[in-house]
Amino acid sequence: MCGIFGITDNKDASKLTYVGLFTLQHRGQESAGIVTDDGGTLRHNIGMGLVSEVFTKDALESLKGRSAIGHIRYSTTGSSHLKNAQPLVLDSVLGQVAVAHNGNLTNADALKEKLQKGGAIFQSTSDTEVILHLMAKHRGRKLEDTLAKNLPKLEGAYAFLFMAPGIVIGARDPNGYRPLVLGKIGKSFILASETCAIDVAGGTAIRELAPGEMVVIQGGKARFRRFSPVKDFTRCIFEQVYFARPDSSVAGRTVQTARYEIGALLAKELKNVKADIVSGVPDSGTVYALGYSKESGIPYQTVFMRNHYTGRSFIQPDQRLREFTAHLKLAPIRDVIQGKTIILIDDSLVRGTTSRKIVKSLMKAGAKKIIMAIASPAIISPCYYGIDTPNKGELIACRMSTEKIRRFIGADKLHYLSLGSLVSACGGRRDRNFCVSCFTGKYPGKGGL
Repeated sequence: MCGIFGITDNKDASKLTYVGLFTLQHRGQESAGIVTDDGGTLRHNIGMGLVSEVFTKDALESLKGRSAIGHIRYSTTGSSHLKNAQPLVLDSVLGQVAVAHNGNLTNADALKEKLQKGGAIFQSTSDTEVILHLMAKHRGRKLEDTLAKNLPKLEGAYAFLFMAPGIVIGARDPNGYRPLVLGKIGKSFILASETCAIDVAGGTAIRELAPGEMVVIQGGKARFRRFSPVKDFTRCIFEQVYFARPDSSVAGRTVQTARYEIGALLAKELKNVKADIVSGVPDSGTVYALGYSKESGIPYQTVFMRNHYTGRSFIQPDQRLREFTAHLKLAPIRDVIQGKTIILIDDSLVRGTTSRKIVKSLMKAGAKKIIMAIASPAIISPCYYGIDTPNKGELIACRMSTEKIRRFIGADKLHYLSLGSLVSACGGRRDRNFCVSCFTGKYPGKGGL
């Protein structure tokens, strides 16, 4: 779930892209990059680490130009390595082209093999490079024509930002899995993964790109073009469950509002459960717990002190780092916990190892009972569209029953939110408007079948 941000025709293009990427840092922490259009020459600075680590004052000042695109990476396809950091920049018969990608192409291996047989040489292991080689091989009269020829060949999930001298193009996959929002600040256009990045940069969100739509920004104007018929509009529901910031708007409502309602629906599903306090696993679980508290009348209390100087455990590239980060970032508040029956809410339960550590730390701090409430259904199937759950062996709900999971994590009770309640709170209807494949095992489109 990478983050992308772009801005056109602005004297502070690189600085505002830095601000946008910094705002989207929760979407990826492995690498960061910015490419600018300096009067017909693309300049770039790309590095491993956080936005604030990669871009010093001197680095930003060297990125001259009035348009820019940027990327922060959370790897799903391709290793965590500088060669896979984005935006990717290509010098080709098309001239200079840069691309930033959020998503996962499910037919990338097949396309790559075919391109290699035709003589293409790949410089990275990222699936994103496939589109650049397709563009070089199957060209149109203009960049947008080239994209219109090649984007329909891709399967899976994508939100793309493309830049060439004098032009920026955004494109969203025909299912709308990955988010892409158009905004404006003065005469400048902005494209971003979330509305919060547009807001913080001082702009105003206009609308989401529709599935199968591209926006061509050139000469101070934006034109919309459909490159593919709309398939089922199945945006990823994990945007509201976990990835998006609470102040971002998704499907016509803020993520904060959706999470608050999810918490209230959890309380309705657990209406006969008694407890002394309700709390959430910081940070995403906090709003769920507040909604639960309001609906149930059970007082909310903070039971963990979070260390905000550690990363997000789920987003770390391997299990060892996930466990280490989880251990560092949450410290129980003993006086609040001792002798209490606690309803603890988390956004999801993927592998179970983090939940086990959290429950163990609360019991060690003197909790009487822990009732674990999960603000989403059990994850029973891998995501092929950009969340790092690549095989069923890593998903605890594929290996164990709910009762066995409860015993594994050490909770006195374990409850998952129903799928109907989740979809309703996020602004849709059951199995409509959202991709819920990870909960059902039923995949829209061809990818992952």
